[in-house]
Amino acid sequence: MDSPKDISHFLCGYDELAIRMASIDPVQYKNTRNYLDGAVTWLSPFITHGIIGPSDIAYAVLQKHSTADCHNLFYELAWREYFHRVWEANGERIFSDMRKPCPASRYELPHAIVEANTGVHVIDHAISKLITHGFMHNHARMWVAGLCCNSGDTHWAPAARWMHYHLLDGDLASNTLSWQWIAGTFSNKRYVANQENVNKYSKTDQKGTCIDITYEQLAEFRILSELQDTAVPVMPQALPGEPVSNRLPFSGTVALRSIWQLNAQWRSDADHQLLFIDSDLHSKWPMSTKRWQFILHWASLIPGLQVVQGTIKELNQALENATVFRQSYTACRHWSAATDHRVWLYPEPDKPYNSFSQFWKQVKGHHGEK
Repeated sequence: MDSPKDISHFLCGYDELAIRMASIDPVQYKNTRNYLDGAVTWLSPFITHGIIGPSDIAYAVLQKHSTADCHNLFYELAWREYFHRVWEANGERIFSDMRKPCPASRYELPHAIVEANTGVHVIDHAISKLITHGFMHNHARMWVAGLCCNSGDTHWAPAARWMHYHLLDGDLASNTLSWQWIAGTFSNKRYVANQENVNKYSKTDQKGTCIDITYEQLAEFRILSELQDTAVPVMPQALPGEPVSNRLPFSGTVALRSIWQLNAQWRSDADHQLLFIDSDLHSKWPMSTKRWQFILHWASLIPGLQVVQGTIKELNQALENATVFRQSYTACRHWSAATDHRVWLYPEPDKPYNSFSQFWKQVKGHHGEK
């Protein structure tokens, strides 16, 4: 699918979303996904917010394609589930160095990255598109993260928070653990990319940039002069919804939703559809106006949905007389007890795993993969 031009690409409806899933070509995806103009699906914002799930995508592509053709697509979907399984098992630990201490010494981002002024045209364009429209190709995310952490001596945590703020698909598990993978705190080595790599996968030919050097030079992990100056990114946020403390207590059945559970079909027969915006959580993880625009668009497609914000204590007071249904999700584990299991594409492996390869080895046969 062609790269989106702006956020309007993601403000569609369920019929259009079904067409997009049905039109996925997994062979083209396999052959071109690493290129900025490759046949990627651009479905991740919908997955992040529970509008569709990986199993919906798998079902759609298997109507037209063999399991063998879908192998690479399912492999990438499995990475997402692996990150979420790690989050489920480790909870808040994923927001600190997981396996090795981060070697970076700075907690402010390079000014050139915040301002999209690194001098690497492809990367600057990708950052500008992220800030303006809320999306970025996965390979560009890797370039930005490698530049920020490993050529800019920046700790991954504030950088991951900055990118999560802007991304429409900002996923707490995938984004956080991907940044840790780049920084070497959740992987065996730190990731870097030079101008040759950027040129190859963006089909450009820029020369003479700060990363137009060898991998051996990049692996010295010296701060590039273009990344010396730092800045604290501004991340304002206005939470939607009326205060839950202003509501009369609910009675009857309530389908309690988070921003990660916006599928209109889930518990559609409940007396009340309630989207709760956890003010404590979102003060820690603010999100851009574009992200809230996306969320509220899809929330508006849930009949009768009410949007409220507040603290967990205030929510519990409003729900004390109601029968509450909630789907399991790690960010909401401190809410009321979950009643519905989360739908996974792959089951939890029987044996322990400490890497994606070990995870994939155990689950990959679930859909007939070899």
